[in-house]
Amino acid sequence: MKLIEHRRIINKNPQAYETDLESERLVKSIINHIRNDFSNVRFDKQKREILREIVILLFEAQQHRPFFHVEGTELPLCWNRPSDWNIDYIKYEWGHLLSQNQMPEKSSSIENIGLYSARCNQHIQSSMNIQELMVYGGLLAQRISNVLTNRRILFASKKWNNLITSLYD
Repeated sequence: MKLIEHRRIINKNPQAYETDLESERLVKSIINHIRNDFSNVRFDKQKREILREIVILLFEAQQHRPFFHVEGTELPLCWNRPSDWNIDYIKYEWGHLLSQNQMPEKSSSIENIGLYSARCNQHIQSSMNIQELMVYGGLLAQRISNVLTNRRILFASKKWNNLITSLYD
């Protein structure tokens, strides 16, 4: 399959951005990214339910789209890795706002990850910190600014803080 075909099938699926949130895959994979900050936590069924809520809240802060999603193009500018071009939805990856490459000591924070498409993670951000992408300006900088504002509001919320506290209990 060619990339253009993959983008077309994503575009035709009205649930393309939500489908992957229904599986347990993202809950399981978030654990690997935050394990250093939660080294004393046993991620049993109850903790995984808390993580599911956290994943949903992060997705809502991104307005139900990949972190770097911009509107206004005929075909989506976010897509999967070539091995997943046969699916008609975005298969999310965890991306790090502060790059694992540049800031490994801060990269395991739960507030440092977001839901990215493979293209977002590997082609747009690469190994840069999120602030470095603002230099591109335009729609991308506007999108980043909006998502970061939503995340600041989320991280200051009582609901977020209660969920994080519950993970440690």
